[in-house]
Amino acid sequence: MEIWLQETLQGLARLGIQPLLYWSLLLLFVISIRRMKQERKRFGTRVYDIFTEGRSTWKISLAAGFFLTVFAIGAGIVLPYYYLLLIAVITIVLSLPFHLKLLSPVYTVGLSVLLLWLLPLIPTGTLPGEIVSALTSVSLSAAAILMSLLFLVEGIFLTKTSSRRTFPERIVSQRGKKIGQHRVKKLAVIPMVSLFPAGMIEPFAPWWPIFNVGDGSYGVVLFPILLGYEWIARAQSPKLAAITLGKQTNGLAMISLLLSVASVFVPVLAIAAVIVAILGRLFIYTFHKSREKSKPYFTQDQRGVRILGTIPGSPADEMDLLPGELIVRVNGIPVASVHEFYEALQTNRTLTKVEVRDFRGENRYEQRAMYEGDHHELGLLFVQEVSYESMAQ
Repeated sequence: MEIWLQETLQGLARLGIQPLLYWSLLLLFVISIRRMKQERKRFGTRVYDIFTEGRSTWKISLAAGFFLTVFAIGAGIVLPYYYLLLIAVITIVLSLPFHLKLLSPVYTVGLSVLLLWLLPLIPTGTLPGEIVSALTSVSLSAAAILMSLLFLVEGIFLTKTSSRRTFPERIVSQRGKKIGQHRVKKLAVIPMVSLFPAGMIEPFAPWWPIFNVGDGSYGVVLFPILLGYEWIARAQSPKLAAITLGKQTNGLAMISLLLSVASVFVPVLAIAAVIVAILGRLFIYTFHKSREKSKPYFTQDQRGVRILGTIPGSPADEMDLLPGELIVRVNGIPVASVHEFYEALQTNRTLTKVEVRDFRGENRYEQRAMYEGDHHELGLLFVQEVSYESMAQ
């Protein structure tokens, strides 16, 4: 037990030498600053705080990390330092444009599996023998299973997307018409503890299957795995788009996982699992992009005013008004434009009553007392820009 405690503490200490830990902080900082600048440019105000892309991820990340840790240590899977470094390099390269589109484990871990598979083709002497020996010791089946499990976590993140955690954008369509869209994106750091070929460690459980563990002694290392995604919802509500993408991702991840597990008995299936996952995700991306080119969801509507977004902590946020819902009446007055919305809002400065049509086509009523200092538009964001000259009149 003392050995386990000692190795766990040393594993935590090794976290400090992991380049992905520092890269994740830098990446999160840059994409947050870039997003806030765009928000100020489009809406005249910052909508979400810095680091919002990484918030609301820790519960799933810790649960996933715990599950992966139990699996890796219990199965005796060894991930040499050079393999972890390979994943780190691939992750950094794929995120160098400071976007999250390519940070799916299908690419970060999947490409590492393909590189391990192609390693025998590299001429002898190109890489130091120590690196080659470490990389060739990695089980392709174990790496493919790791990729599939992380891919499943990505799908879970998507299905758990909140309507309050997607990022509104106001853009101009190819026809020159102002429309809105939402960017569904997230960056999560999954802390995974795995066997490290150094130190001493006792068997996790004598009855568990052991893979890739020889006669040597092994310690543990805490390795942060970056998982990110970025999708655009333009022809449907962002929550519906995320749930659909999540279900498609989970279905593909299960197919990949079955192939990965089967590769324990038929090794070539590990490569098949990776190829299926990569091609499948590319198909999901292509199909989603094609679908989002249809009629815009966030656009002017004669039936009311479509909500593009709400500022967190604003009156609209407290009234549970959600992006994609349609405001049809304000203080009993029908509205069909932002100007009409604002005029109706001024008819009662102490109490605001809003009739809104939800995603099921049903109307509901929300109201809130207004106080000095509250946002003059309730903190709502619309596709149409507010004409301050007409408002002054």
